[in-house]
Amino acid sequence: MGENLKSLVGVYYGLVAELNGKVALLHQRKLLEHDFGPGHPFRRERFLLYFNLLEEMGILDLPWVSVIDPQFKATEEDILAVHDRSLLELIRALSEKGGRLDADTPVPPGTFERALIQAGGIIYAGRKVMLGEFARAIQCVAFGGHHATRAHYGFSFGFCYFNDDSIVIRHLQRHGYVKRAFILDCDGHHGNGIQEIFYEDPSVLYMSLHQDPLTLYPGTGRITEVGAGEGEGYTVNVPLPPGVGNQSYLRALKEIFPPLMREFKPDLLLFIVGADNYFADPLTRYGLTMEVYPELTRTVLDCASEVCAGKALIRLGGGYHVKAAVHAFYLVTACAVGVENLEIKDMAPPPTKSEEPYVTRQVDQTLKELKRILSKYWRCFR
Repeated sequence: MGENLKSLVGVYYGLVAELNGKVALLHQRKLLEHDFGPGHPFRRERFLLYFNLLEEMGILDLPWVSVIDPQFKATEEDILAVHDRSLLELIRALSEKGGRLDADTPVPPGTFERALIQAGGIIYAGRKVMLGEFARAIQCVAFGGHHATRAHYGFSFGFCYFNDDSIVIRHLQRHGYVKRAFILDCDGHHGNGIQEIFYEDPSVLYMSLHQDPLTLYPGTGRITEVGAGEGEGYTVNVPLPPGVGNQSYLRALKEIFPPLMREFKPDLLLFIVGADNYFADPLTRYGLTMEVYPELTRTVLDCASEVCAGKALIRLGGGYHVKAAVHAFYLVTACAVGVENLEIKDMAPPPTKSEEPYVTRQVDQTLKELKRILSKYWRCFR
């Protein structure tokens, strides 16, 4: 066990066990087989390095952390609850010999089985959390999910196959574990697939903090995209300008997320965390440093403890600077299991300049306008 953690075990074991219970950490070894191929931004080594770092830092030895590899697959019924059969059959067929959904999303042989395993793992964990066997569960993914729309319309799926985030929520709803769920998406990119699937559904509140869609794939997630029909007001987008720094990012989170959580009162929080909002990530243009991830995690989980008895599923998603993603995911995981004495270090020289004034002004304007829009639906913003 890491020396930093040995001295904390006595204090934190009592705190976490009594107040939060056990934490499930999914280690689905079959997912290590998934390889997008040479040169692809989504590197499978980050999955292995993440668990190696958790072991090195003593996280895996903590008595309240249960490392699990559930032999549980999502069913076709689970997939078809959110996707068109055409997508299921397309991925199944491509998986036999290998192929591509699109230029960005290879489908190596065996993908279909691994996709069912990845979705099945978070379903299994979600059921256990709702039954009270775990306070929360953490899954590091081998491929994405939040860009997967109901069907493949010919646009990039952004390294995704099935929308696990939507699949697990629908499964828990269909089987009576959950009535209302809050999905907080802190990946660097907007989750256009989640938005599409729940756009008319008032039982799921989807909130996303992402880089301005005018500057980044997939080009969706404007503040005016608020849902439709019965689901109007239950989609909340917080687009942030390139160069946004820690302070403005956390301000955006704290001014919008907790009030919505308290008013919506979900049974479960699904928290998607990307490390592609790190300043050195090659696919985005953020100004965030490693300091942001512990405060982000504590803010979110403290609110979950207040509103839904701490019941949360945490999914570690995007991140294309491998070392940065691994360290960011360690920080999120360590906070989620109750460790406070963290080793925080940036994987590249941090930005020499603070956030540009025009970026701060743009965030101010976005939050002001967003609150005005949301005041039509939510008392907390009136």
